[in-house]
Amino acid sequence: MANDIVNRNDAGIPDYLRNMQQKERLGNLDDSDRIVPRLQLLQAISPEVTEYDNAKAGNFWHNLAAESLGSKVLGVPIIVRKSILLWAPRSDDRGILARSMDCVHWDNPNMEFTVKPKGAPHPITWKTMANVRESGLTEFGSSIPGDPNSNPAASLTYNTMWFLPDFPEYSPVVTINTRSSLKPTQQLYNRIDLRPVAHYAQCWEIGVVQEKGAEGPYFNYTYRAAGYPEQAVAEITQAMYNRYKQVEWMANDESEREGESRGGTTSGPVNEEMASKF
Repeated sequence: MANDIVNRNDAGIPDYLRNMQQKERLGNLDDSDRIVPRLQLLQAISPEVTEYDNAKAGNFWHNLAAESLGSKVLGVPIIVRKSILLWAPRSDDRGILARSMDCVHWDNPNMEFTVKPKGAPHPITWKTMANVRESGLTEFGSSIPGDPNSNPAASLTYNTMWFLPDFPEYSPVVTINTRSSLKPTQQLYNRIDLRPVAHYAQCWEIGVVQEKGAEGPYFNYTYRAAGYPEQAVAEITQAMYNRYKQVEWMANDESEREGESRGGTTSGPVNEEMASKF
């Protein structure tokens, strides 16, 4: 796991416990059991803003440490995994109804879900059918059949794992980008590919910009090239990439549909090979 790669901050550990710092695994767990914490871009409607004094809209929030990391964070991209998620409407507490980890096959094929999206005059049925393409749920107009301007019912989602050189004790983390945050993230992946070294040897400044969507202003992601990591960091990030590319890992993504509620650029599974190299 990451804690045998990254030197954790040992401030506050009594001297008599220093020889008992974590060196052994807890049972037979491995990286496939790891749920990687979120680096969330907080919005005005994010529950953390009202629950925590140190949480502010427009700042990045580490959801496991419950710490604000400010409005700019230096990150090294480790690996990207894309999926398609079919969420129940926000007023519906069922959460994720179906998921496609390969953007082709549903984990719940041939299922029907009765839902009532915002703006729908009456309950409707979403059908996953045999696969994503057949379901049509990634197409515009699919969330409210008969309304061609309604958003896709299911959304392409990128989970990007990052190492944070300024916060090694909080690394790795995952940003989850969907709906209105797809465009800047896809642009980031193209820009990563233009640089002369491997993605895990590149530094990027993850920033924030305020934009206006159908439901009002919201915060979105920006990315700026920020040089290259020091050798010690590059060795950590290379080892982290080699480790996580071989195992299954989960992001802590069940609690918030980041970017979904504010409108803006919305996309189905287009350019879906863009992240395959990571």
